[in-house]
Amino acid sequence: MTSRRLRGFTLIELLVVIAIIAILIALLLPAVQQAREAARRTQCRNNLKQLGIALHNYHDNFLVFPQAHGSIVGANSWEGRGIWVAILPYIDQAPMFNQYNFDVTYRSQAATIVNSKLAAYVCPSDVAWNGNEGGCNYAGSGGSTVNIWSNSSNGIFQRFSKTGIRDVLDGTSQVIMVGEQLHGDNVQGTAGDADHTRAPTAPTFANADFPTQAELLNAATGSCTITPTAEASLSQCGRDWSAPYYGQSLFNTAAPPNWKQRSCAFGGGFGLCADRSGIAVSRSRHTGGVHVTMADGAVKFISENVDLLVWQRAGARNDNNPISLD
Repeated sequence: MTSRRLRGFTLIELLVVIAIIAILIALLLPAVQQAREAARRTQCRNNLKQLGIALHNYHDNFLVFPQAHGSIVGANSWEGRGIWVAILPYIDQAPMFNQYNFDVTYRSQAATIVNSKLAAYVCPSDVAWNGNEGGCNYAGSGGSTVNIWSNSSNGIFQRFSKTGIRDVLDGTSQVIMVGEQLHGDNVQGTAGDADHTRAPTAPTFANADFPTQAELLNAATGSCTITPTAEASLSQCGRDWSAPYYGQSLFNTAAPPNWKQRSCAFGGGFGLCADRSGIAVSRSRHTGGVHVTMADGAVKFISENVDLLVWQRAGARNDNNPISLD
């Protein structure tokens, strides 16, 4: 009777097979990651499109866009609520809107409201907010001015007054209404990549509505440099969709998107993000730029290499210098 020898894999052959599989996985992984990011970018664009529609539905009813800072009678002047509270009924959140107490500030609302994580306000490409609050990746444009927390600004959203389409003199297709922002890391005192710093004394700008490259860089390397103080690293920006503040529901186009320097709030006496003016940059984790919603509701992807003055003028609603971001 003839015996048959059973031949198995040698150790070398097994290692070769494992190596080949590892190489194939390494080749496929970037493609999978790119596909996932493409899906996340699509979702982000859709969020911004829906916010644009919601803001226009609000405008249809009230003939103005929401006020940047909804103040509360009897409350501190800096407290109140932001623009994203006003449009809750238009993003399928009418029950939450009906439960919202408009006689108290956003901080005094029920936790079930202000800590709600609303998908419409979150970009899936950013890391999840590291806290109990809802988180917010989208902000209304206060314009090009660094004085977005002043009595008025040149953007769609102003602190003490309401803007309508009739006030967008440069044309709704030419003016930015909403942009992206990143969450801070919620670790005060460390310098996360999305944290803001502060300038105890506001930097000097010849024209606060259109700061120059040199002035911005001087501020970033001077008064806006991180210092070892309790408020040095503002790590809680992007945490509250219901708040009216810079870095929570407002940004400006003073500095270019995804600016290489840190965003910077002016002044002191705050520890969350900032109920102040400053350089509130639009940022995203999308490669190469940020998404914005124009005042006509169109969504565009803007390169981080856009010309500074073009970007600034796109934030200003009535500077008589309409531009095209296409």
